[in-house]
Amino acid sequence: MIKLNLNKDTNKEFEQITAGDYEVTVLNFEPKKVGDKNVISVDYEIRSDVDQEFKGQKIRFDDFFCTERALWKIENASIAAGFTEAEATFEKYSEWGKRYVGKNLCVNVVINAKGYPEVKKYMPTAHPAGEIEVDDSEVPF
Repeated sequence: MIKLNLNKDTNKEFEQITAGDYEVTVLNFEPKKVGDKNVISVDYEIRSDVDQEFKGQKIRFDDFFCTERALWKIENASIAAGFTEAEATFEKYSEWGKRYVGKNLCVNVVINAKGYPEVKKYMPTAHPAGEIEVDDSEVPF
């Protein structure tokens, strides 16, 4: 089923994501081949529950090569996403992708030579989901 968002400003043009740090949620992944290499390609959504630019926009095609030499990137993303020891062991890279989906983290984005956003660094989120900040002045006791 497709649901249209009819609560948008119709005159607003698409704004390209700029370089910077963004709080994101891992939206989905797709196993694919790049040449003869297996890759997990991940898409993120810039979180709408955090005060930041480009809320709701997607950062697409963050490719994780499924090789021992490239395992460092999967490890960095997993640490930033708050993986537990129980989540750190898997038989197939697609299992890792399934565990990564839905995680919140912060990513540093650069704009590549083709003009597209590209994830360069993974950091733990500064805004865990469900966490509410309350100022002491708002508490009645």
